Amino acid sequence: MNQLLLLDAQNYPPDLPEICRVAVRGIILLHGKLLLIENDFGEVKLPGGGMEAGETEADTLTREVREETGYTVIPDSIHPFGQIEEKRLSVHEPMIWHQISRLYFCQVEPDAGECAYTANEQRHAFHRALYTVDEAIRINRAMLDREGESPWNQREYRTLLLLKQHLEC
Repeated sequence: MNQLLLLDAQNYPPDLPEICRVAVRGIILLHGKLLLIENDFGEVKLPGGGMEAGETEADTLTREVREETGYTVIPDSIHPFGQIEEKRLSVHEPMIWHQISRLYFCQVEPDAGECAYTANEQRHAFHRALYTVDEAIRINRAMLDREGESPWNQREYRTLLLLKQHLEC
């Protein structure tokens, strides 16, 4: 899978232990707009999340899209786009946070069911949303300008910029 972006904050001593996490995120176009997750921070992001033990990337993509959007991924429609790699000092413990986000284009069945948000996601009013790529970029840029450029928000913003570039080709 092609690496699209490396976000290495280089804000950590190299001898720290490393937490490595693989996440899988879906790029889903519905009616000419991106299917995204929006929250009360003013951020929009691609649906997806961390792989669980025993899951394939397709399993994770299917589960996360279902939980976060209520839509069911059509398995034969899954095609790789690339990956975003992040490294930075963890905000919770003295460790290196190393995350690889694998991005896949996919299609979904036409009808959405209920979302299954975690308690934290419910607390922050997560919900599915449809935006054009340009609208999503503007929303995230405004959030970054207002809230500051945290690493995870920077990842979402820069991923959308890469996606826009790809879709315009």
